[in-house]
Amino acid sequence: MLSSYRAVIFDMDGLLFDTESIARWAWKQALKDHGYIMSDDLYMEIVGRDLTWREKLLKKIYGEDLPFESVTIQRIEIGDERELREGLPMKPGVLDLLSRLSDLGVMIGLATGTARIRAVRRLKNAGINQYFTTIVTSEDVAEGKPAPDIFLEVSRRLNIDPVQCVVFEDSFVGIEAAFQAGMCPIMVPDIEQPSIKIRGLAYRVLDSLEETRELLPELFGDPIKN
Repeated sequence: MLSSYRAVIFDMDGLLFDTESIARWAWKQALKDHGYIMSDDLYMEIVGRDLTWREKLLKKIYGEDLPFESVTIQRIEIGDERELREGLPMKPGVLDLLSRLSDLGVMIGLATGTARIRAVRRLKNAGINQYFTTIVTSEDVAEGKPAPDIFLEVSRRLNIDPVQCVVFEDSFVGIEAAFQAGMCPIMVPDIEQPSIKIRGLAYRVLDSLEETRELLPELFGDPIKN
């Protein structure tokens, strides 16, 4: 069976790496140190969003006096310190999936809202940076997820039509962005389970990237060798 898919685009935080527990803690701690309290529900609203959107939402909730830049700098600093101290676990199935895609000749890109310097550092520290042909961050596009810009920019750099791209995402906004880009969205939930709407947009919802062993032949045609 011949497949129409030629590329896979990955999100990073919460999909490739178990980042969300540190990210949630860092946001809450930074806001607390500035005199604000963040609920779990509010944190869920900013997951996967870019900085501009986060600033608008948080200032709407806490007021225009919120020192967003100062909070952001602090939460990055304390988050990075904890990440370097404790390490950042890679999600189950990541290395196996990247290796299998590489063996199939599938092109691989990264689309992340994380700053480039931190994204590259994480990939290098995990020893998987060599699998990615291109890395696009929210710094490279006009609008972040759920706008499709970041995924469309990855496909442009890979020189592959959007309809030939499969996207793995863990967030609602990521699935929406991939769908709007005309790609094949696959959700691997991390801290938020898909709603009925998101399930309707996703081609498949997996419990783990380990489940892709059975999915790859369906997506890319040729059987996968063990």
